[in-house]
Amino acid sequence: MWENNEFKLAIAENSIYEHERIMLSSGSCSYLLPMDFVGENGKSVAYYSCSGFAPLSSYRIERTDDALFILEKVLLMLNQVVEYLISPARVTLTLDTIFYNIETGEIKIAYVPIAEKKANLKFNMLVLISQLKKELYDGDAAYLDKIAQLIHYNNYEIRDIVNCIGRFRRELYNKNKRTGVN
Repeated sequence: MWENNEFKLAIAENSIYEHERIMLSSGSCSYLLPMDFVGENGKSVAYYSCSGFAPLSSYRIERTDDALFILEKVLLMLNQVVEYLISPARVTLTLDTIFYNIETGEIKIAYVPIAEKKANLKFNMLVLISQLKKELYDGDAAYLDKIAQLIHYNNYEIRDIVNCIGRFRRELYNKNKRTGVN
């Protein structure tokens, strides 16, 4: 994983499909960090090209608005990776696999595949929301709870969740504007 400003991962045999390897090593999907695959000691290791990026776990995400922004961006990216034949359910979503460039504000995901049998997009999103919620200090984590409830109890598509997040971001903005919070 992330160590010495480098992200690498030992890849289990057959955990990344051949078409995914080709796409990920080409860098053609701008939503995911490009990967190089190298054989080391009889095992396959993926090196991620993360120049300028660091995992979200190395930043402090204290404001709910920032957490909602991150969640919205990640879901929009997941909605697009299907165009590159990557199942959003197989993408691990944690503060360690989502990368941020502080200079550009850009977010990318390090594709860490989840085994097909265990792939569950709802669960992945709930894990990410739980991790984001633990970071917050502004007292507005209830917005993340609402999103988690929508995901857990409903069968919404990614686009529907993104629309809800947008609505919650506007509500939070208006609330902060009324109360004078920046």
